[in-house]
Amino acid sequence: MLAVLSVLLFWNGPTVTAQTSRVDELKQSISDNQSEIERLEAEIADYKMRLNNLGTQKKTLQNAIQTLDLTRAKLSKDIELTQAKIVRTNSNIAQVSGNISQKNFQIEKNKTAVGNTLKQINEMDSVGLLEITLGSESLSDFLMEIDDLARLQASLSENIKSLVRLTSELNEQKTAYQKNQQELLALKSQLADQKAVADSQRRQQSTLLTQTKSKESNFAKLLTEKEARKKLAESEIANFEAQLKAEIDRRSFPPPGTKVLAYPLDDVFVTQKFGRTVDSVRLYVSGTHNGMDFRATPGTPIKASAAGTVVGTGDTDLACRGASYGKWVLIRHQNGLSTLYAHLDLIKASKGQQVSAGEIIGYSGSTGYATGPHLHFTVYVASAVEIVNLPSKSCPGAVFNMPVAPSQGYLDPLDYL
Repeated sequence: MLAVLSVLLFWNGPTVTAQTSRVDELKQSISDNQSEIERLEAEIADYKMRLNNLGTQKKTLQNAIQTLDLTRAKLSKDIELTQAKIVRTNSNIAQVSGNISQKNFQIEKNKTAVGNTLKQINEMDSVGLLEITLGSESLSDFLMEIDDLARLQASLSENIKSLVRLTSELNEQKTAYQKNQQELLALKSQLADQKAVADSQRRQQSTLLTQTKSKESNFAKLLTEKEARKKLAESEIANFEAQLKAEIDRRSFPPPGTKVLAYPLDDVFVTQKFGRTVDSVRLYVSGTHNGMDFRATPGTPIKASAAGTVVGTGDTDLACRGASYGKWVLIRHQNGLSTLYAHLDLIKASKGQQVSAGEIIGYSGSTGYATGPHLHFTVYVASAVEIVNLPSKSCPGAVFNMPVAPSQGYLDPLDYL
């Protein structure tokens, strides 16, 4: 019977040892990769600081070119960082896969041990007490048989507990594996997006150099023309919105202060608030700002403030470059609010799409009328905002496709963030 106990197998064989060694290698790789990620994050932070400092300086051709150069350099580091994160995630997946294989190996060992133990117990049970007694040469042999049976039963109990524990651990490893796979897919998608934004910045730089012929006087003329188009477009939109009538039921949307929206980007720095401000009086024909502006270097992921439905996307630059929102996304939320995200460089959402809170719907830029890269964020009463085709005099023959609302349809974002 003592020989029977030897079938309870242990887990320190060569297969497990090899897997443990592989896991150790992966841990070291992940550690090295983390150091690379931290280095790249520090370099990106430096580029952001330099871009923010340039953004506060006078608008000149030299500064514009320097901003584009810094932006492209930063985007290059963004791409490197994403690639490093992909490497780390792949290592995490490999590590979890190794752990899963190891747990499966241990479970199979335990199953074998449990099976052999059950077999021996069944054999003992099939032999009657009288037969065991008669078959034993002495009382001590008989007692040893009984003791062996007790140990087998105890071993069976421990192996079953171990199987339950290992199965639970295996399920946890599987969940981690699936999470890492989802993260990897998201990172690969983000990598493609960042490359697209970098290509866009290169095109912008090429266009700017062609338009200005590297002369400050030509750049100043471009700014003047852009400002004139912007003011005319603003005036047209304001006149149109002044004619809009909307019955707004204040019970149809949350009261101010309920904080039902999340900030649309991770690094929050407000550059202009809602309503009548010193800057709005200077910058806008109406003297008021219909949303909030956030500092955002080109390529910054922009996220949905709450779950909802994308009711429209567009690009006013297609009608009249530099006059309005540029690339925009409008989302209607289930709480009676709608949110607008404007001046994007890249749109990642489509009309009719259901989005969750925090889902990336685009990447920031400086399309439309923007004195520098930033995100314009507007909150509307959902029932008051609509997307219209608006003929434009600022660019004769052009038609803007964009969201509009009566003045009472605009809400202060800070009341809900």
